[in-house]
Amino acid sequence: MTKFTGGCHCGEVRYEIEGEPHFSAVCHCPSCRKSAGAPLVGWAMFDASGVSCDRSKTTVFGSSEGVRRSFCGRCGTTLYYEADFIPGLIDITTESFDDPSAVLPTAQIWTRHETDCVRQLPEMHRFEELPPQD
Repeated sequence: MTKFTGGCHCGEVRYEIEGEPHFSAVCHCPSCRKSAGAPLVGWAMFDASGVSCDRSKTTVFGSSEGVRRSFCGRCGTTLYYEADFIPGLIDITTESFDDPSAVLPTAQIWTRHETDCVRQLPEMHRFEELPPQD
């Protein structure tokens, strides 16, 4: 069985997942963007029963009716998304995996909310590190 590991930025919250993802995507919805402070968020969906984590170290926010977003109570890293309309399943942020390339998003969802920032990415200047300071 496939096993994945990950956690938050400060290391306070660690998780382990056994099983294959059902789906993986980057989400453009306003709720995900706002909760992460980012133009889009990568998610991978797993059976909740395959995820082990010390939930006492997470903070849960009810972002909308029947939706719970969990994040590290210490550093604020967005970790999990659970919703009543997908019982038994949990979305985990792909960038919180120890190896973010382990589960690459295969789709984009809520693209009607895509921001200008994301649309302009292909035309933006690219720097492998901080840009030169004049």
